Amino acid sequence: MAPRGVRVLRPNSMSSPTIESADDRVPPLSLPAGALSRSDRRYEYEVGVDPPDIEPIEHQIRLDFINGERIRADHLLSDYNHWTYDADDPSTDPWLRGPAKPNGLQFAEESCLNRVREEERFFECPEDSAVIADAPVYLAAQLEEVREHDDTESALEKARERRVNWYRESIPGKNLYQILKKSSYGTLIGGGKGPSIATAALTEDNVFEGIVVVSEDTDPKKYARQQNLPEEFVYRESEFSHTDSDPAPSIADFGIELPAPLLVGRFVNGSRYPFIPWGDGLTCFCPYKHDQAWRVMCKHELLASNICGFESSSIFIPKARGIDIPHRARRFVSPEIAATHRPTTN
Repeated sequence: MAPRGVRVLRPNSMSSPTIESADDRVPPLSLPAGALSRSDRRYEYEVGVDPPDIEPIEHQIRLDFINGERIRADHLLSDYNHWTYDADDPSTDPWLRGPAKPNGLQFAEESCLNRVREEERFFECPEDSAVIADAPVYLAAQLEEVREHDDTESALEKARERRVNWYRESIPGKNLYQILKKSSYGTLIGGGKGPSIATAALTEDNVFEGIVVVSEDTDPKKYARQQNLPEEFVYRESEFSHTDSDPAPSIADFGIELPAPLLVGRFVNGSRYPFIPWGDGLTCFCPYKHDQAWRVMCKHELLASNICGFESSSIFIPKARGIDIPHRARRFVSPEIAATHRPTTN
């Protein structure tokens, strides 16, 4: 299970890659090592020191919703309590007696079960470093702890149970079902029903903008004038909604150097959250995403998945307004996982 507590990022031992914008008025985006693909030789990550990685299942779930039907108001649950859900009891599925279950959610549930099957090899060979090298970073760290435990067999079984429970119970019942409620995702979309609702409805009230974030000791208006940038697209981090809540991380926690060109979501409910390059994708900075271990998606990332699927048909979140930012600041999903993941249902 991937923890969501946030700690200050350690310094990188290798220089961070810098991505220039096509607009020379815009500062470069310096990526921390934890934002890179694991196949990149500059990638570095340490569990318990760096902020939580974006797990493979998170990328897969995003792809599942990108490839699924658009989530409409008539898909959403009116009333749901995760304590009533039991993965071993199909009758507790809240969509059985409610609205039609969106196929993106069905894809995501199947992806979770596939991950359980695919990761079994890591539990079968916890001593084989060549096998464990392919494991998600948090799981690899857990298996390393297992090897150091006095009762290895018992520790291994507990680690397996936690991991399986995360996939089978926590991700669906405590996370995805929760955000697929009228009181959650429903606050971001209109009340329209049926497939005929215009795709533009998703982005009429929810806008992704290209912006520059400057340090707290920088005057945004002065910086904008110096760089000849529109003042409305230059912000301090303290102007975003995530700084109002305790569980939320800061941009500095992720090793992003300011000033930085980033993507921000401006949502119909009045909130504004940046999407930060991390884990070969992007992570939303809303408090919901970062204060609980089992959460792999927030309602804003679900919206981004829907917009990617129905507006751009790609793994890049389309920018509706603002400054020209590097493509990496809009890349929502790992290209490596996108190249191999195929959404399926049982």
